[in-house]
Amino acid sequence: MLPARPIDEVLGELREIALSDGAWDYGHAFTYVFDGPDLGALTSEAMRLFAGANGLDPTAFPSFQKFENDLVAFGRSVLHGDDAVVGSVTSGGTESILLATKAARDAARARGARGKLNVVLPITAHAACHKAAAYLDLEVRTTPVDAGFRAMPDAIEETIDDNTVLVVASAPSYAHGVVDPIVAIGDVAKKAGCWFHVDACVGGMVLPFLDGAPAFDFAIGTVDSISADLHKYGYTPKGASLVLYRNADRRSHQFFATASWTGYPVANATVQSTRSGAPLAAAWAAVQHLGVAGYRTLTADAWQATSHLLEAIRAVDVLDLVAEPDAPLFAVTSADVFTHAARMNERGWMIGVTPSFGPSPAHMHLTITSAHLALAEELAGDLVTTAPRESAGPSPLDGMDLSAVDPAMIGTLLDSLDLQRDRALIDAAIDSLEPSARAAVISSFLQYLYR
Repeated sequence: MLPARPIDEVLGELREIALSDGAWDYGHAFTYVFDGPDLGALTSEAMRLFAGANGLDPTAFPSFQKFENDLVAFGRSVLHGDDAVVGSVTSGGTESILLATKAARDAARARGARGKLNVVLPITAHAACHKAAAYLDLEVRTTPVDAGFRAMPDAIEETIDDNTVLVVASAPSYAHGVVDPIVAIGDVAKKAGCWFHVDACVGGMVLPFLDGAPAFDFAIGTVDSISADLHKYGYTPKGASLVLYRNADRRSHQFFATASWTGYPVANATVQSTRSGAPLAAAWAAVQHLGVAGYRTLTADAWQATSHLLEAIRAVDVLDLVAEPDAPLFAVTSADVFTHAARMNERGWMIGVTPSFGPSPAHMHLTITSAHLALAEELAGDLVTTAPRESAGPSPLDGMDLSAVDPAMIGTLLDSLDLQRDRALIDAAIDSLEPSARAAVISSFLQYLYR
């Protein structure tokens, strides 16, 4: 049985556990953390005040209605929506994309669509689009991209058929930071009568404040819905994203309601029923404090840091930029990117490697925030000096059959390796697998971790 413990003892252990997560703040982490202005005191107090609020019933907790309406209004404004644009606050980009996909599917069904319905995605579309399709029993049809890793409208047009319920484009794509040709893709989707969703989860709170950014939002008349994360370049704590719709009719297909049970009637705007007020209040507080002027300053800092890094990468022959980015995130590779990332981690940078897929080589993904401006010169120097000048030799894992694994096998393998010391070897071995085998390995690893 679990014994009761004094508060001080529990807090002490929490502080020790926190050390195991590494130096994810202070601009040393990429991808997982969007480190920017120090809003800890503000957002922590907001979360404390509303941790007990429950969004299950906004009439019982009217704070939810205020926070959500204000955040949606902010998103509507910066994404050039008119007064008809509505939306919801969700727990993250995946939920926002799932809800938009559900709305598109159910709208198609309301029009009489039947059979195996599908969504059309460029290969650069976020994995959350595949997850949404899997959850909603939709076929995924992928399309190629051009040499700059932008979606190709002609390929999308050729892939759409009578059962296509959704076309997705990215602003920008997560891996390479490039914005798809939204106007041209929107014209294709409209011509075919398809719902058009712009995944701006990573870019929705930075592109509106970036001078010269490509067009991508509701100013384009063919855009039906947009996902935009507040907890990325909105610099709010985790658990806050927006999904916005051209009008209330489109959003109505997102909702779920039932009275067919012995309990209270249920009506939910999002996937969750019970929803904590903590992340919602924290997001509201951060947005209110920063305002448009604050976001312009933070975006300028992030882009200045990005420009410095891109110049350093272009100036040397040991680094290659995978694509020219439209936003402050990009992919960079080298002769042995796995060893390269391991060396960067030894210097205190938390950087992972994205495996190769199709025309995209294995690369390090760097998401640059305002916090990196002060670190840009150091980061650029480390990227250059740690870059291997030749590819690594054979991996000790070569010859091991990783194509059919289970959690027990993963456990045995990890017992023989040091996850930190041998990370480059492990990542290289995973990169050598076909995508379906990679997914099986990662799934087994996750099952091993959560025992």
